[in-house]
This record gives sequence, C-alpha cells and structure tokens, in this order.
Amino acid sequence: MTTALKLRILNIASTILLMTVVILQSTQVISMFWGMALLVLIGVPTTVAWVILERRQGAEKFRDAA
Repeated sequence: MTTALKLRILNIASTILLMTVVILQSTQVISMFWGMALLVLIGVPTTVAWVILERRQGAEKFRDAA
C-alpha cells in the first residue's frame, strides 16, 4: 500500500468519524466538552494528513513539469 493510498483511507475514515461525533453531539448522547475533545483529536491528524498529501501531489506535479 502506498503512502498516498493510506492517507486517502485516513481522510475517508476521519470524515466518517467526524460526522459520527457531530451527530452524537447534536443528539446530546455525548456532552459538548467530549464532543469538542473528539473533534480536535480527529481533526488534527486529518489536517496533517491532508497537508502531507497536498505536498506530495505538488511535488509530483513539479517533477512532471520538469
């Protein structure tokens, strides 16, 4: 499995987790504190993965142009 594929899988999984947390928060199954904590814990790695993926794609485009 390539790194790009792993990052895409992480992005899809984290999107599903984020939607689940928002639904649980809106139905008040979990409190706002724990909901925000989970959103931050899921959102930070997702953002890092997105940045890494974008940098990799930019580097590939740069190599193809050369």
